[in-house]
Amino acid sequence: MVGGSIPPLGQQDMLDNAGRLIDKHIQEDQNYVDLSELLRVQTHNQPTVSGLHDFEYPSLTDVGMSVDALRELAPVKTVPLPPELVEQFGRMQCSSMMGLLPEIERAWLAIDSNIFVWKYEDGTDLAYFDGLNENILSVALVKPKKDIFQPHIRYLLCIATPVDIVLLGVSFSKPFNSVNNGDVLGEMHLLPDPLFSIPTDNTFITYITGTDDGRIFMAGKDGCLYELAYQAQDGWFSRKCRKINHSTSNLSFLVPSFLNFSFSEDDPLVQISIDNSRNILFARTEKGNLQVFDLGEDGKGMGRVASLSHQNITQSAFLIARTIDKSNYKTIVSISALTKSESSNIHLVAVTMSGVRLYFTTNPFGGGKSRPTMLTLVHVRLPPGFSANSTISRPANIAKSSYSKGVLMMVAGQNEINDILWCVSNDTFPIQSQLMESYTALTIDGPTWAMSEVPIKSINTRISTSSMFDKSDPPIVVNQHIESCRKFVLLTSQGSRIFNKLRPVEQLQQLLIESQGPDSEEVKGFFRLHRVEQACATCLILACSRTAADPKVSDWARMAFFTYGGEPQYHYPPTHGLQPSNIGATYSSSVLATPSSSVVYSPYSPYNTNASLSQTLQTPHPGMHPAHMSTPAPGFNQSYFQPSMMGNISTGGGPLQDILYSGKHNGICIYLGRILRPFWDVAATIEFPCQTEQGLVYYLSSSFNTDEINQTLELVRDLSDFVEFNAQVDFGGAAESMTSGFPGRIMGVRYSDGMMDDQTRKKLANEAQKLEKISLQNVRMLLHQVEEVLGLWKVLVDHQFHVLAAALTKDQQNQLRSMTFKNLVINGRELCAALITCLITRFLQDNAKIDNISSILRNVCPNLYSTDDATCSMANELLHASKANQNQGEKQRQLYEALRLFKDVNQPLQLTTVCNQLASVNFYQGIVDLCLTEANKLDPQNLALHFYRCCEPPEDQQGMQAFINRMECYKCITETLGYLWSASTSHPQAPSVPKSPGPPEAPDLTRISPVQAEQYRNEVFLLALKSDDELFHVALYDWLFMANHSEKLLESQFMESYLKRKSGIQGDNVAALDMLWKYYEKIHNFPAAAKILSRLADRPGMDVPLQQRIEYLSRAIMCAKSSTSRMSSAAEGEFLHELEEKMEVARLQLQVHRALNKIPHKSPVMKEALNRLDSALIDITRLYEDYADNFDLSECKLAIVHCAGLYDAALIENLWQNIIDKEFDSFSNLDNTSRVTNISNRLVVIAQLYSDTERYFPLGFILKYLERRSSELNMDPHWIYKVMLQINISPEKLLELYDRMFKSRDPFWQTIHRPLHLLRVLHGFMTNFTTNPTTLPNMERRRFITMCLDCVSSYLVELQAKSSTDPSVRNLEQQFKQLQFKLERLA
Repeated sequence: MVGGSIPPLGQQDMLDNAGRLIDKHIQEDQNYVDLSELLRVQTHNQPTVSGLHDFEYPSLTDVGMSVDALRELAPVKTVPLPPELVEQFGRMQCSSMMGLLPEIERAWLAIDSNIFVWKYEDGTDLAYFDGLNENILSVALVKPKKDIFQPHIRYLLCIATPVDIVLLGVSFSKPFNSVNNGDVLGEMHLLPDPLFSIPTDNTFITYITGTDDGRIFMAGKDGCLYELAYQAQDGWFSRKCRKINHSTSNLSFLVPSFLNFSFSEDDPLVQISIDNSRNILFARTEKGNLQVFDLGEDGKGMGRVASLSHQNITQSAFLIARTIDKSNYKTIVSISALTKSESSNIHLVAVTMSGVRLYFTTNPFGGGKSRPTMLTLVHVRLPPGFSANSTISRPANIAKSSYSKGVLMMVAGQNEINDILWCVSNDTFPIQSQLMESYTALTIDGPTWAMSEVPIKSINTRISTSSMFDKSDPPIVVNQHIESCRKFVLLTSQGSRIFNKLRPVEQLQQLLIESQGPDSEEVKGFFRLHRVEQACATCLILACSRTAADPKVSDWARMAFFTYGGEPQYHYPPTHGLQPSNIGATYSSSVLATPSSSVVYSPYSPYNTNASLSQTLQTPHPGMHPAHMSTPAPGFNQSYFQPSMMGNISTGGGPLQDILYSGKHNGICIYLGRILRPFWDVAATIEFPCQTEQGLVYYLSSSFNTDEINQTLELVRDLSDFVEFNAQVDFGGAAESMTSGFPGRIMGVRYSDGMMDDQTRKKLANEAQKLEKISLQNVRMLLHQVEEVLGLWKVLVDHQFHVLAAALTKDQQNQLRSMTFKNLVINGRELCAALITCLITRFLQDNAKIDNISSILRNVCPNLYSTDDATCSMANELLHASKANQNQGEKQRQLYEALRLFKDVNQPLQLTTVCNQLASVNFYQGIVDLCLTEANKLDPQNLALHFYRCCEPPEDQQGMQAFINRMECYKCITETLGYLWSASTSHPQAPSVPKSPGPPEAPDLTRISPVQAEQYRNEVFLLALKSDDELFHVALYDWLFMANHSEKLLESQFMESYLKRKSGIQGDNVAALDMLWKYYEKIHNFPAAAKILSRLADRPGMDVPLQQRIEYLSRAIMCAKSSTSRMSSAAEGEFLHELEEKMEVARLQLQVHRALNKIPHKSPVMKEALNRLDSALIDITRLYEDYADNFDLSECKLAIVHCAGLYDAALIENLWQNIIDKEFDSFSNLDNTSRVTNISNRLVVIAQLYSDTERYFPLGFILKYLERRSSELNMDPHWIYKVMLQINISPEKLLELYDRMFKSRDPFWQTIHRPLHLLRVLHGFMTNFTTNPTTLPNMERRRFITMCLDCVSSYLVELQAKSSTDPSVRNLEQQFKQLQFKLERLA
């Protein structure tokens, strides 16, 4: 219902709705068509004509404006020739010429053989060159080729005389920058010595031009096209500089000049125009013949494609426009190549002496554009004055013209003194279905020698849509807020005249100044002409500008914005008997609008469909009932854009209505959309590769540079300031609406609401204003969000964006990689916060103060970086400073100050992140304090405790949410305890057993030691137990219970109630019993606790695993011992002994269980045995017979024998042999190195259990058997003694055993052909000692060295007794001698 209340929207919904509005208006700006569609040319072989109707050159009187109200051109200034040049005319002997060099803001004058160059803006910086001997025929400024000349040579000045062609270097005293007109160029210098000079071979050069990549083309009076080719060095078949004739042969430069003739001497080439975007060259002859040359895809080729004679052009034009006299086509005075940014189908425009434009294409329309294949006339555009009702004079005697980006400039000779300057442009009528143009004709002092446009490059390179949307450039109205107005220069014998091409924004500014305010018919007419919302968007450019030359203009524009911006209204679909208005965009059923109607803004076009109208509808506002949009009847004509509509509203059974926003609302949205258009749908980041030591790394970089961000941010801030400053203005209460004076019509589209009474009409008007204010509030929020995101992005770009992006998580990087700027603004709040965090972290890592960057962030993005965020940053800075602080007192002060700042934050904290930061400085007590404080903040009324005590009723949603919030806070404390518990119980590996071969690993300095971890854990736990928060204790107990740290459960005041509740809920199960014995232990009822624990251990079933049973037995023994220490009872002593025996057997059972579990392929019998081992405790006899012996678990059998105290030397040696064989076999699939490592690790683990009891660790047997197996498998001869040293076998004992083994003369070593194996092992063993002699104390070391020297002496005797011809014996003997020297030095 319209009268119903509108539910408030959340911030995200507001941004979404505003984002859809911007999307819609950007899409509307994108609905412009290609030039070929404006000219109604469907295919290349169906040419058309235009300019015959009044609406194609509409009269402004139809919208209440005078004929001259909107001028296309405005003179800027007239600059006379420098006096020094005027004097030169008196010295002229043969000829003089003048021209423009707009790329460097210079003009030139050639008098005879001298050339002068000066700044046409002010007549200064006069330079000249007098090093030529012949009269100058042609002059051009061209770009040099890359990597040929020195960098200071910015341009080349190409000068042609009858005899030679000269290339002069052009440099400047300051770097040249043509970003805007305000740049002051340094002085220009012409190098005195020509860079290149070649003869003309009697060819008069009439025209010179160059391509963007440095190629130079020349038009010859002989009708030929020449190229001046130059290179750094001479080649085999080419000189450094040469002249190539492309009209005859590619080798014409080799032909003598007297043989190089042409058949076109009577029709010289006079003009060349190059399309650098497609690499196509067009040439015009004096008689009007046109030629097309293909420069190749890369611009380095050359091929003649097609030519078109003037007779054929004239005949084709006459066939297209039969009612026009042929004489209008006869003389072509100029050609202009069109780039891709101007049109995809039309490639060339020719202008005749009567001002007729002839449009040509070089390709068939549609499909992929290949290289040029033809030259075909596709359209004839007549100048103003050819319509039937026209009263103006037609252009005539056009002498010079230029066409670029929809603007046609023509100079017509009026008499000897004056010329007429024509400017024809469609800037006033953008985004139409066919070409509509306005024109201005000015009388200027003549005659005109040269005319050119000054190239202006925008800072924001993204405003062109050719790269963004694969279309031609948009109309100027879309980019007029960011681009400078176009400037044209005319050069006469009196000096230079500079004109500005006025766009709608300059036209409005001119109207406001001339009218001294917005209250004039001309300003009203401007709003009628451009439609209210478009005119409002243009007003905003002036009203928001802080650089306006006249501040009054900004005020007048603001007044016009509010005066003529209209009001929001409801639009009703047409019903029977209602007639549409004939002003502006109209609904038409079958009758076309007559020429007398206001077709000035809505020409009928069969191509103007309304397919896009339904796409512009926005999703209905929440709470509204969506209905169908009224569909315009066939033939509906749009003027500029369709009125923006928010949605459809249904009034309880009444007719359907659409809300039409006011022009003020839509103007703001349109202007914002145009500001953001270069960014909106562009990816926020791009990837760039970087070669590093780790290889090729891809970094994320900003898609927008600082200049682009600054420019856009300034525009957004200006608009935001305007909206905020005028926020109190009632946007719906304008003093005067554009609808005044036009009854029954609102904003150009409305049907009579005469059937409504005044009360209903007033009610609907109020509702419409409410809806518009809601939408404007959404746009305001989007403006602020855009402003903050752009400001933040600029800060990030200024601080090495790629480094900050690399600090994001992988998920965040992937999210950023696929995010457009629109998504970043609307949905990227979390990602922006993450980037801010990375920025602050980078400052902290660099030990830099964050006050400055924090202040900057608070200024540029106060919502993304709030006061609470700044407080958190200050706290983080204190935490970071405390890491390096060696003063413990100062460090504690910093930590508690950081904690206080965190506690002062009003918004909910990201507790996980903050707790990690506190943990990084070992401030674990602060974690407890902060989390408990945060829990109380989230639940100040303690609803969670009431929810808990009422047995957590599901219907109490508020209490449930409070309970969940508190539990999330408590979770940070329990996770901290978990970390400390893990760190305090971890046992690092012994230094003698590294994790992998190689040098010892560097210790992790950030990891706390187990002793420290235990200390922190106890402090945290004691602090937690002091809390009076019952729910926290519940969470703590639950965590301790789940983490198997239940021994800590009974240290709190809330334990009894918790235990009663837990037991009551769970009943008589394992968990409840487990809690119960702990409670008994707490109240010192040790006998009861021991019995419950024993029962839990003996309880059959799979719900209690074997490991848990062992723990129960261990606890039971402790309780039983506590009980016997208090009371001396025989029964209790016997019970304790029984428990201890059970415990020993249970440990063996666990070992058997683990051994069975390691077997990879388990049979059903084995699986059943595992289940039996897990389900109950088994006596030691069954354990040996049914499990260890049955499944041949040698290691387990050895453990059982050891536990039972049974000694059988043969059995024990056999078990050790089986254990060793099993380890060798289990790693048989590995290479020897890996095999040795794995076997070593296993033997160390097993041997450490028995190495203290010699009966169960027969070292001599084990050593001998290991050496045999190792030799058979050709393993490293040194690993065995190293393993024994790891087991802490004394070196003396090892040396004694090895010596005994060697001297036993075991024939085994002869059998395997390794008689020297044991000697090599002994040598390695003793060498290992000499490398690290400090492993033994001094006394033992001396004794051991003596033993080694004795052994070495005996081994040398043995070796010397062997064959002296065996090189291995001699080599080993030499090694032992060296070892002997080392030992003697150590002694």
